[in-house]
Amino acid sequence: MEALLCEKLGDPTVPYNSPESPITIARSHPVPSLASPTAVRVRIHATSLNYANYLQILGKYQEKPPLPFIPGSDYSGVIEAVGDAISRFKVLLVLGAAGGVELSVSFEIGKVCGGDESSLVARKCNLRSLGVDHVVDLTKGNVTESVKKFQKIRDLKGVDVLYDPVGGKLTKESLKLLNWGANILVIGFASGEVPVIPANIALVKVLCREWIFPIGCTFY
Repeated sequence: MEALLCEKLGDPTVPYNSPESPITIARSHPVPSLASPTAVRVRIHATSLNYANYLQILGKYQEKPPLPFIPGSDYSGVIEAVGDAISRFKVLLVLGAAGGVELSVSFEIGKVCGGDESSLVARKCNLRSLGVDHVVDLTKGNVTESVKKFQKIRDLKGVDVLYDPVGGKLTKESLKLLNWGANILVIGFASGEVPVIPANIALVKVLCREWIFPIGCTFY
């Protein structure tokens, strides 16, 4: 496979064919294997480089992957292999489903991995063509009431995975919907507010909170 490799820390704006460049283009990089039972391998069709990747290559980002590494965290592609421990999700709740990341990454991965039902919370809702099972329009309804009504119709009991790029009050409200032992995937805080999860809720529901960064997945 082809890969853009960072082999040493340095200025990524230096032309890649310069000896001073930290970046090289590998034409026959090995296809990554599944390193763990929970790993996911994605065949990348398109990707981008952003400011966080720029800082990574400089060695100034808070997460410092071991050299050499392939920079990039925004991508689209097709899941072609998953580890043996990857199980089916019963209910996936996605907050702020109005952008490419929320749709292509969260919902489609959930479906490929066997998600039975998916609920998306969005302000403008024209998502049925993507196969979304239920949509909550926040301009017209409350997320808790809407999702509970949908679950009652489908005979479902709670949310197993919460994909949250929003934060703020919406996160706090969505906690009421989570099953015991549910997973919260913390993507970001588009609302501008970092939510504080009460310890008693985390204790009662035994929540597992994950901060999402491209570790445990192999992209190519």
